[in-house]
Amino acid sequence: MASESYDIDDCTPTVKNTFITFATRAEAKPRRRSVPASSRLCLPSIIDAKLMLDNIPSDVSTYETDASLSGTRTPMSDYDDPSPAFYIYPQEEFAHPPSSWFVPPPPQPHTELRRLNSRAAAFQPQTEAPAVEEEDERRQRYKKQVAEVIRLARVSMKWSEHVKDVEVSEDADGGWNVVVQPKGSDENPFQTDILLTLAKEALLDAAASSKCIYVMGYCAPKPFDMRAQGFEATLGAMQVAQSACWHVFKKGFCRHAEDCCKEHPGYQAPVHVVVETAQFKSCPRFAHAFKETVADLALSITAEVGESPHVETVAAVKDNDSQGWSIEITAKMDLAECKEYLLTLAKNALFTSTGNSGNVYIMGYAEKPFIKKSEGFVTILGDMQDESRICWDLYAKGVCSRGDCTCRWEHPECLMPLNVVVK
Repeated sequence: MASESYDIDDCTPTVKNTFITFATRAEAKPRRRSVPASSRLCLPSIIDAKLMLDNIPSDVSTYETDASLSGTRTPMSDYDDPSPAFYIYPQEEFAHPPSSWFVPPPPQPHTELRRLNSRAAAFQPQTEAPAVEEEDERRQRYKKQVAEVIRLARVSMKWSEHVKDVEVSEDADGGWNVVVQPKGSDENPFQTDILLTLAKEALLDAAASSKCIYVMGYCAPKPFDMRAQGFEATLGAMQVAQSACWHVFKKGFCRHAEDCCKEHPGYQAPVHVVVETAQFKSCPRFAHAFKETVADLALSITAEVGESPHVETVAAVKDNDSQGWSIEITAKMDLAECKEYLLTLAKNALFTSTGNSGNVYIMGYAEKPFIKKSEGFVTILGDMQDESRICWDLYAKGVCSRGDCTCRWEHPECLMPLNVVVK
């Protein structure tokens, strides 16, 4: 039976068959089936507390009833009694509100002081110095091996009967310059092609003798990019043969690019090979006019450089072996102090003279017009007949990837080297 009881006067028992029926009077208060009477909010003094707790997402806003058989929680708005939501009950019942109406305060931060250890090691920031040093050491090792390949190629070319001398120099950016000087004033029009073929074979053989240095794209149809009176190649270092991307070493490119799971060259060095000789493929009349124009340029440069107070003597000399010109400058003061200044002065005079000329250009004037040598530099001068039909890649950048036979644009027919030497 329930905890509440009724007086005997409130009901009249009637026995029918085996059932007992109790008829209650209408004025008797029905029993609440959800929330006990002592748990209902009824005083205005605690309404504010209820409103405060309604905004808290917790179980405080619901109450568990005795009549709920399934153990669920029934909201206060789900009363079965259609009577008003609030009743007035004695205030003593709410003198001490239930503790579930209040939210506990947040935990306090840990403020316990701990003593420092005087024997602890000093803080040392982590740096990537070991990794950087290892990378630099590997690059230096590859750089020495590339230099060895260049040395072997130079020795191989000097053994040829067509070669007078081979001069090798290194640029500041890690590139290499190989200048091949022919022997004798050979009028053979194929002399340049013979020397270029000799230089290509010597470079391939020298790389083949190395354990980790390769000519990039050595199996491709065109591993060498054509330049005016020369070519350009790239030497790459292979770290581990088992994990290397052989496609990029053999063909010169990799279709996977950065997504390739194989190792690409750990070090690369460009090599620029130049044959220091003149070449005339045009008619004799036009070739003669080109030679006279270059001679006038050499004299103009000599006059402009000779006006410098740091120059003692300057002379333009015709080179019979290369059929080109050499400008020899003698400095007044210490050579180490003014050499770079005099070379820069000669370069500016060369640009000014070719700019005033209408049909002579410095090959590769926009990127690498001057090839470094031990005592100065050398540049290649080329003719231009029609600006609307020329290969600007070869004139401006100095490199044509299409070649003489496949390029549909005109290449220079007359080429001549010009040397500048500071003594």
